[in-house]
Amino acid sequence: MRGWRWTGLGVLLLTVQSVMAASTVFTYRAAETALDSRNHYDIALLQLALDETRHAYGDYQLQVSPSMNATRSMQELEKGSYPNFIVKQSYNPDFERRGMLRGGYDVDLGVIGYRVCFTRPALLPELARLTSLEEWKHYVYGQGSGWMDVEILKYNGFQVMEVPLYKNLFPMAAKGRFDLFCRGINEISAEWSEAQPQGLVLEPNVMLYYDLPRFFYANPRDAKALRRVEEGIRLAVADGSLLALWKQYYLPSLAGLGTEKRRLFRLVNPVVGSLQWADKQLVFDPLSGSFHDREP
Repeated sequence: MRGWRWTGLGVLLLTVQSVMAASTVFTYRAAETALDSRNHYDIALLQLALDETRHAYGDYQLQVSPSMNATRSMQELEKGSYPNFIVKQSYNPDFERRGMLRGGYDVDLGVIGYRVCFTRPALLPELARLTSLEEWKHYVYGQGSGWMDVEILKYNGFQVMEVPLYKNLFPMAAKGRFDLFCRGINEISAEWSEAQPQGLVLEPNVMLYYDLPRFFYANPRDAKALRRVEEGIRLAVADGSLLALWKQYYLPSLAGLGTEKRRLFRLVNPVVGSLQWADKQLVFDPLSGSFHDREP
C-alpha cells in the first residue's frame, strides 16, 4: 500500500511537471516604484490576450521582470534577457530599426495622447492668463528619459528637462526644477497618490494632444509569442472584453478632469506620418466621451 502511495505521488509530480513544461512563460515589465500602477492595465491586457488564445496555443505562466525604466526595458528587450518579454512602449521607429518586433494594435486606444499637467499652485494664476500655445512654450516641461514625449515636445518648440527616475519627477515639479509635468488623462487617478503629497495640483483649463500610439514590442526570437498576444487582442476587441477592460482601468481617471471644457492645443508627432494603423483601430475621444474607429 505504501509503495502504491509513492507511485501515485510520483505520477502526480510527473503530471504537474508536464503541465508546467507545456506552459509558455511570458515576462512583463515590473513597476518602477511601489506606488507606480501605470502597468496594471498592461498586465491585465496581456493576461486577457493570453486567456483568449489559450485554446489555440495552450497554457501560459506570467513572470515579472526586475524593476526598470523605459530605456532599460528596451535595452533588455533587445538583448533578449527574459523569455517572451512583452513590453508596451510608445511608437518609435528606432525600435524596429534596431530589430525589435512591434504589434499592430494601439492598446491604449489613443487616450494617452491627451495630456493635462501637474504643476505647483503658485504657478496657476500665471498659467490662467495664457491664451496661445506659443505662450505655453515659455515654460519647462519635465519628462522621463527615454519617453517619446521628449522628442515630440522638443519638435514642437517646447523646453524639456529629462529625468532618469520616474519617482523623481513629482518632487522636482513641486520644487520648481521645471514648471509642468504633463500626463495622459488616463494616468491621473493612479498618480494622484504621488502628486498630492508633494503639493502638486492640476492645471484646470488646458489639454494638450499629440498622437502617441502604444504597442506591445518583443524580441525577434519571440515572434510567435507576440503573434499570440496580437491575436488575443483582436479576439478581445471583437468580443468587447478589451473595451470593458479599458473602461475598468482608465475611465475612473477621467472623472473630474473636465476634458470636454478644456482648451485643446494640438501638437505634431513627427514620427507617426508613415505609420500603418491597424484596420478598425478603436480610439477614444474625450471631448465627446465616445469610441470610434480611427480614420486612415
